[in-house]
Amino acid sequence: MLKMRGFLTLASAMAIFWQPLVATAEQPNRAAVEAWIASTPAQLPAAGSVLRQADLESLRALLPPGYFDDANYPETSFTIEATGDYPGPAVFQEATAANAGKTTLRPDGGLDHYTAGQPFDSAQFDDVTPADAGLMAAWNHVYRWQYYGYRVKVLDMVYVQPTEGDKPGKRAGGMEGGGTAERALVQTFHRVYLSHLAMLPAQNYRVNASNSENRYFKDYISFLEPFDVAGTTFVVERAEDANEDDQVNTYLPSQRRVRRVSAKERADNFMGSNYTLDDFEGFSGRVMDYQWTYRGQKQLLHVSNSQEKALRFGGRHSNVAIDRWQVRNCFVVELTPRWEGHPMATKYLFIDEQTGTPAIALMIDRKDQLWRVLMTHYQRPIPDASTAARALETSLGAWRGSVALDLGNQTTTIARATSVSEYPTMTDQEIERTFSLSRLTEGR
Repeated sequence: MLKMRGFLTLASAMAIFWQPLVATAEQPNRAAVEAWIASTPAQLPAAGSVLRQADLESLRALLPPGYFDDANYPETSFTIEATGDYPGPAVFQEATAANAGKTTLRPDGGLDHYTAGQPFDSAQFDDVTPADAGLMAAWNHVYRWQYYGYRVKVLDMVYVQPTEGDKPGKRAGGMEGGGTAERALVQTFHRVYLSHLAMLPAQNYRVNASNSENRYFKDYISFLEPFDVAGTTFVVERAEDANEDDQVNTYLPSQRRVRRVSAKERADNFMGSNYTLDDFEGFSGRVMDYQWTYRGQKQLLHVSNSQEKALRFGGRHSNVAIDRWQVRNCFVVELTPRWEGHPMATKYLFIDEQTGTPAIALMIDRKDQLWRVLMTHYQRPIPDASTAARALETSLGAWRGSVALDLGNQTTTIARATSVSEYPTMTDQEIERTFSLSRLTEGR
């Protein structure tokens, strides 16, 4: 009988792993990442142009190391669209203006006097220390405009192993390039925000549901397929107190019980993938778990408004989006884990200057090698002003997928929504029902 010890062991038991192939390109190190951050393109790609493999060198300064190598593929193409203008809705701008200048940083890096809207004016970043500017950028990212939170009823998570040369193997989940699918999981995801909601000034910016006084958000994650993980469900609760650990409860069908996941297990591979619980959307962890340093700004290519109903991927390992790309200006912040046992030494996070969404995350391991590359992909909905609620539901870009490259073993995890990604208006009763811990064992 296999004894389960910790989430990583559990994930390993439920996932299929593989022996890595010999790397086909030298693994970039920290110095290569720093050089890339400092680099600038000789000329930005023109909107309306389509760049192919022969043009790839012109994009080197806009695509991160490691990822750039996988884009070097015969069928690779980058369709360039004009950089979009995506301001937050009036309610978010009003909340920002009403609370401007009130939020302050505590000595420990937490916030005092934050209510709603964007906590800090990014114009301050160059006037304070890099550490304070890094924290300001981090908190602006955490408290960006997200309405009630987003829901994806069906999303795939595909584990891709390299194949020899550029030959494709078994394909799944939007794969149209090289690599072979070794494992595919299907899940549902829903996050709801309980407090600091810009559209609820009359309710002190909170919902009238349980825990809104001491919880910032809750996540509900449940696996639907395959049979050996079906029913595995998580409820993650983020506290208002920035120093309080997340409460993570999971239901394990094999054990028919609910267990608590420890804080240290957040650094483990989630369900055997290349993600941790803190990696989805680049960074979804606790700000206080890291030291932050602002590193300036950088332009890069990003899928900010996908044209695909479900994401498609080409490239050597089927991890390069076949889509339209924009040049986006991003704030660059460097994160260092406070926990010495964390397998990551540093994360470079690239946060979209206008939307606050993460575009790219680059993770350095304890050997100073570029370990993982995370790329996010979004889609702008068609604005719908038929009702006030619909106007807010369609006011922000919806997450459509992410790819996580592990450069050490040459593997990729593709996560992509196959149903609509939406920001639904939530009633208090719906929030209570969706995120009740009793749902963990419902129907099991």
